[in-house]
Amino acid sequence: MMSNLKFSGLWAVLGLVLGLAAFVISYWFSDGTVPAYKILAGPGIFTLRMFSEEISFWPKLSIMMTGQYLSYFGVIFIGKKCFTWL
Repeated sequence: MMSNLKFSGLWAVLGLVLGLAAFVISYWFSDGTVPAYKILAGPGIFTLRMFSEEISFWPKLSIMMTGQYLSYFGVIFIGKKCFTWL
């Protein structure tokens, strides 16, 4: 059986890919806003709000994706722990 850490890590990677895809489509390919962008990339956007706007693009993207991954990982890990405990 898969451990909770591995399970959470794998699903968090999916959340990271979804957030990154939404960002890439919104930033480079779309003239308007992408539907559900703020939902898919929400954890990363929330993480960026804690930092200054004067940060360069690549460090800002790194911070956003790290926050995206850690948020999804934490929520999935806690949710899995709660549901297996019941």
